[in-house]
Parts: sequence; structure tokens; C-alpha cells
Amino acid sequence: MKRIRYISSFAKPMTQADIQNIAEQAQQYNKEHGITGMLVASGTLFFQIIEGPEGTIDSLYSNIERDPRHTNVLLLSSESGDIDRICPDWSMHKIDLSLMEQEKVAPIKVLLQMVFTQSQLVENAINALERYAWGEFISIDATE
Repeated sequence: MKRIRYISSFAKPMTQADIQNIAEQAQQYNKEHGITGMLVASGTLFFQIIEGPEGTIDSLYSNIERDPRHTNVLLLSSESGDIDRICPDWSMHKIDLSLMEQEKVAPIKVLLQMVFTQSQLVENAINALERYAWGEFISIDATE
């Protein structure tokens, strides 16, 4: 059993019908493959939890990364092993925050944007560190 959480940007603006269509496609696929989860749409962001057989989740996440409807797909967490499902009754539960009372969902929208921004900053810092370390190790090897 594996569970992942990711966040991504919409590649282009989406209507409520677009989001509903994505959720319906996911529900059908997930039912056939033993996957459960939830999809939160907020402004220009998706936040998703998907859980199920490890190989199936890995394959699905690879597909999501290549899906042209997403950009900046960032893996937030990954758990595997003997874990319980947190969405056992949902093949894919859709939460479209644009359909909810904005005063009530404003805090979650801010949190989602913060998570996305912070994840991008961490990814950029890791990439910079990697480039620096790689450059340093190459120059050390060249002088030895």
C-alpha cells in the first residue's frame, strides 16, 4: 500500500466542468485499479491524495507528471508499507473550493498557496545545492 500527496498548477485556466471531468475520469480509473483518494481544486492549484497498490500509485503519479493539464507537479509526501487508507470510501472525492462559501475556504486556499510556494522554493534550493556540489566535486577531482 502506498499513499502520496502532491500539489500542482493548472496548465491553463479550468472551468468547473473541466474539474468535474477530471474527477469523473479519476473515479472510473481508480475504481478499476483499487485506488482511493481526494482531489482539491483551488483557484489555479490542485492538491491530491492518492493511495493504493504501490506499483499502481507509482504508475499513476508518472502519468500525472506527464499530464498536460498540470504544471509544476511537486511531490509533498510519500508513504508505503502497512498503512491504513485515509480515503477508504472515495475512489476520488472532488473538492472544488470555488464552489464553496469563500469566507469559509479562504484559510485553506491560503495554506495551499503557501505549500505550493514553499515547495517550489525548496525544490529550487535543492537544485542550486546540487549544481554547486556537482561543480565543486568536479573541480576537486580535476585538481587531484
